[in-house]
Amino acid sequence: MLRHTVPRAIDLNKIERCWSWLKSRIRHQLKDFDTLRDASENVLHVACT
Repeated sequence: MLRHTVPRAIDLNKIERCWSWLKSRIRHQLKDFDTLRDASENVLHVACT
């Protein structure tokens, strides 16, 4: 049985929650880093350790 959901229904789509968490952490790190890449790498490094 197929269920149709709204494509960006954050409540129902787990990856959307992951992206939201990741973007939020990167935004908070931007004030401490010179580039978006550095902030992103730091967030991913911390998340994976």
